[in-house]
Amino acid sequence: SVKWSTDAQADQGTIVYTVREGVHWGLDPNNEASRLVNGREFTADDLLYSLKRSTTYPLGYVFRNNQELRNAEFTKTGPREVTIKVPLPSLMMAVTRYNDTVMMVPEEVINKYGDMEDWKNFVGTGPFMVTDFVSNSVATLMKNPEWYVTNPVGPGKGDQLPYIDRVKVFTISDPSTRLAGVRTGKIDMISMVNREDSLQLKQTASDLLEDYSDSFQGRGNPPLAMRIDTAPFNDIKVRKAMNMAIDFNAIFKEYWGGEGQIYTWPHSKIKEYEELYLDPEDYSDAAKELYSYNPEKAKQLLTEAGYPNGFKTSIILIQDEVDFISIYADYLSRIGIEMALDVRENAVKVNIQNNKQHTQMITGDTAPVAIFYNGQPISGVSHNNRSMVNDPYINEQLVPIRAAMLTDQHQAMKMYRELTKYVVEQAYVIPAVTGSYRTFWWPWVKNYSGELNIGYDDPIWPAFTWVDTELKSSMGH
Repeated sequence: SVKWSTDAQADQGTIVYTVREGVHWGLDPNNEASRLVNGREFTADDLLYSLKRSTTYPLGYVFRNNQELRNAEFTKTGPREVTIKVPLPSLMMAVTRYNDTVMMVPEEVINKYGDMEDWKNFVGTGPFMVTDFVSNSVATLMKNPEWYVTNPVGPGKGDQLPYIDRVKVFTISDPSTRLAGVRTGKIDMISMVNREDSLQLKQTASDLLEDYSDSFQGRGNPPLAMRIDTAPFNDIKVRKAMNMAIDFNAIFKEYWGGEGQIYTWPHSKIKEYEELYLDPEDYSDAAKELYSYNPEKAKQLLTEAGYPNGFKTSIILIQDEVDFISIYADYLSRIGIEMALDVRENAVKVNIQNNKQHTQMITGDTAPVAIFYNGQPISGVSHNNRSMVNDPYINEQLVPIRAAMLTDQHQAMKMYRELTKYVVEQAYVIPAVTGSYRTFWWPWVKNYSGELNIGYDDPIWPAFTWVDTELKSSMGH
């Protein structure tokens, strides 16, 4: 369990965790690292070690993404209790980060192997254990029979989870291969299918079940981030010109078929956070001009910035993004900007963005809208701040927004919405139009209805599902 409190006089926030009994590290008899931990019970010392390591280890999630938490204080305050103290303005950030994004790691494994970068050294407490992994190909997971979670609801309430014995997660870069795998029943479920591929799937495999979204996980389609801490992107005239060179409405209608959203940076519009979102009609005149498709004005701005003939740049992206980003490259070429597509494997790109090693442009996402108050796309050291924004005004405005979030989420959203008016005018990225996405699965996948995460970026939904093998066989697969 977790509880947190505030002390305004001391300008301090406190989080207290109590570790439940009966949670054990997964034990895979065939894995050396797992045998080292030997399925022992998870303790408060494990929690303390994991929280501190994430905050102090240079590759730790919190250290890498949340500089303001690097001075957090951790104490074991009881046999099963750990307490964290942070400056009050950082409390909401701490709640978000420590509650649901810090991986628990066993100290003995880290001491022996140095880290868990090698999948063979990974030991956790979750529903599955990794038994094989091929980079950019497939991960094979087997169930953890000692997982502490039981089915919380429905006809199977109280059943030990996971139901399913094994899960394979494929990374398939070729779209036609992905679709063929689903069509033939070799792949049970697929997500992030765009409109065009969705139409093809429904025509060739009509028995598939479907879930629709116009905003994947509350994120936008990958914006084109440019490092504003280096030329030519440190000149706002260049950034404005690049935005005005793109016909967003044409892309929305012609590429996405009119499904999805336009102007989705820094966050997409989703129902639960509608009061946060700034609709285009609410933009200032300066912001509206940015998205009005005006290539002549764009050329004028480039000339004023000292680039009358444009310039050359490059953008790091993955293969799946090539078709979409090529449209942007074509528009930019019309005002003299030659944007080369630097295609990398996904794992390589992730490493580049996490370490801020891109020198020009890179695609990315915007972080889930649910953590808007963190301001990740527009401030701080998070890998989501791919444009390297460090604006004193934004940094100043985020402080009261985070404070308001502790007591009144609606007030915090109103404040952030006002800040967005300023952010849009700065043209820190070229926002990509968000298309519609679909998740498909075969009817033999039971107890599933399109979920991708349970919690914040927790893709553990397979633990609650099972496969009806008789139905699958009767359907010819």
